[in-house]
Amino acid sequence: MNEETNEKFKVHDLIISWACIIWAVASIALMSYFSGLNQVTFAIMTCGQLFLVFGIILICRKQLSGAVFTVTGLGCIILPAINEWGYLISKDYETNTLLPILLSTGITLVGLAMLIVPGVLENMSERRCKVNVKAECVDLKSTTLENNVTAYAPVYQYTYNDNVYTKCTEKYKRSGIPNIGDKIEFKINEKKPEDVYIEASKSSLMLIYILGASFFMTGLGMLITILSL
Repeated sequence: MNEETNEKFKVHDLIISWACIIWAVASIALMSYFSGLNQVTFAIMTCGQLFLVFGIILICRKQLSGAVFTVTGLGCIILPAINEWGYLISKDYETNTLLPILLSTGITLVGLAMLIVPGVLENMSERRCKVNVKAECVDLKSTTLENNVTAYAPVYQYTYNDNVYTKCTEKYKRSGIPNIGDKIEFKINEKKPEDVYIEASKSSLMLIYILGASFFMTGLGMLITILSL
């Protein structure tokens, strides 16, 4: 993969990233606004669309976690609507606060998990892999996304104890792709040399932490609002 291809997607990815950040911040501001007005249903539904769109983006990138976000988002949109306006369908329908409490608690827990789990997984992986090795990019695996754009994952080759190992990161990207022949240094597990630790992208971790903090604070705020009614 040459540098011209990397440049081709650099601006494209930058525009999409900033659009997602602006949309997420606007959604979070809207959730806070609805929470301040005690409009818990609209606050949860706004959070639901945030989960839904984020899930669809992950699914388009062929990430399994997208299904979890999508289902959660649909639940946050449909269930509060039924809870709020179910009486229009059935006169015997009685609204209650149990469903909003459960959904707000779920949003809070998801946010907390996004704040804790990535760091824990990073630490566990780094503790397993303590030996530094130099590796060379020898190939690029490709996959075609749903929008017919090709993404690539580098395949690295390295030597440890006179044995040659080949490892694909399985992290498919459209930009920031190394060229064949480029060399990097990463850590491996001396007991299981094929077990590799490559430090996660700081920008990706930061985005997860920002979304996690937003979900946690929004869910907690909605929960406090519901319980204070």
